[in-house]
Amino acid sequence: MPSTVSDKEMDALCRQSIQSYLDLKGIPYTQDANYLRLKDHDSLVVDTRITPNKPYETFYWNSQGVGGNLFHFLRYYENYSGKEALSLLEKMGPELSKHQHTIPKVQTIKKVYQPYKHRGVKYPKRSLEYFTKVRKLSPKLVNAMYRTGLVRELPNGNAFFVWYDRKMKEVGGDEQGTYINHQKFGKRGTKKKVAWGSQKDSGFHFSCNFGHAPQRLYVFESPIDALSFAQMHGREYPGKQRFLSINGAGTKVETLPKFIADFANSGVPAELHICFDTDKAGFKGVNKAKERYDWMQSLRIPAFEKMKFVVDQPPTKYKDWNEQLQKGLDKELKSQSYDKYVAENKDRFPEEKEIKLHSRPEQHSMQPKKPSEPQPTFGNLSQPKVQQR
Repeated sequence: MPSTVSDKEMDALCRQSIQSYLDLKGIPYTQDANYLRLKDHDSLVVDTRITPNKPYETFYWNSQGVGGNLFHFLRYYENYSGKEALSLLEKMGPELSKHQHTIPKVQTIKKVYQPYKHRGVKYPKRSLEYFTKVRKLSPKLVNAMYRTGLVRELPNGNAFFVWYDRKMKEVGGDEQGTYINHQKFGKRGTKKKVAWGSQKDSGFHFSCNFGHAPQRLYVFESPIDALSFAQMHGREYPGKQRFLSINGAGTKVETLPKFIADFANSGVPAELHICFDTDKAGFKGVNKAKERYDWMQSLRIPAFEKMKFVVDQPPTKYKDWNEQLQKGLDKELKSQSYDKYVAENKDRFPEEKEIKLHSRPEQHSMQPKKPSEPQPTFGNLSQPKVQQR
């Protein structure tokens, strides 16, 4: 930062729009009026209100107890040094300023998903290379996703994971960047963004091994984790399986009952498997999912009462399922009851030790079984079409 910059100019740099920065970097968030909540850390809230007493946007990260302006956001969220943060703010200043003036007020816009804005190219190339070479996904699995319309490549080369409702209407999607640029996208390295207007209680999902009713619903933080798990473990279980991504372990966990209810005409799953990351956010997400599960149990609906709650995770040396797949060292899977999961993991997150164990005990620890029926293939992957009884 040049020494000629005055204190006033320094303040102007540090107080630029946090929302503009999130948009330019492709950092996903949800918005409720003047407040933004980050997808990957739902306790981080941005206040976009501008008032005489607060003339710039601010954020507060509840779980970390920190907050401030855009400069502080770069320091705490992006882990930049003070010098690096100031240098980036000066470099991005013109772009941030321009972006501020092109973002319309949310209150004046009706959020309607527009599928035509996310049309795919006929022959995927860059996304296929990214999935197979960087993410180490099976070409056979990826091509099955393209073929069934679950994934498409956008004209910019990014991948788009399509969301469908139970009537096969396209209601949203996730855009996943296919090139790595830490300077532009921060520690994440790639663009990740939920398409504008996507249905908030939906997500990317697919099924395999079709039967009369789903036997297991697996819930993940990202589409790539869902695909990674399906590749490593999809052949280990007989019966129908459904895989769902809910974009992080935060607020969308609340929508699990709605998702299950929407697809109830194909059968409530016998088992609900929560497959979140092994970090603190994943731990908190599992707890939220258990709260929603207990609420469903309290309804005393027979199908819900019979549904079992299981926590699946890779070894804690891996952050998530795709990291385990990329390393290629093992396919170890720990599948256990909620109470056992909490007992084994609460010491890893001291600030979460006060969590209260739920009183309803889980009565099984699911282990992979050798199916007696023919092994499924990735060719059985299908669009999330509801199978009627």
